[in-house]
Amino acid sequence: MAKTKYTKAELKKFEQNILSKISEITDNISAVRSTSSSKSSVFLENNTEDHNEGTEAHEVEKSFLLMSRESDYLTNLEKALQRIKDGTYGICEISGELISKERLMEVPNATKSVVFKEKKKLNLI
Repeated sequence: MAKTKYTKAELKKFEQNILSKISEITDNISAVRSTSSSKSSVFLENNTEDHNEGTEAHEVEKSFLLMSRESDYLTNLEKALQRIKDGTYGICEISGELISKERLMEVPNATKSVVFKEKKKLNLI
């Protein structure tokens, strides 16, 4: 009979991995905020220098895009923690089978197995 859930010990390991990622992402967001604040200040102070204006604006935009992406990832990691509490973590939302441990360690917010993620991407399901 195929295993349908991860053990408490396995879930604890996944939870520790997720908490570690959350800490890392939180640090990244803080660093980007700090960097983008100083870049915004420099941009506003130097907005009369045409040659730097586009480059600085682009850098500020990249920082905000990165921060947005990191914030979305943080939200998805928090949802993964909730799935651990709910008892649904690691179960493919399409097939109902377990997502591989390797995938969950690399992509802790995964909700689909690799096979079904690819099938969905190719519009096969």
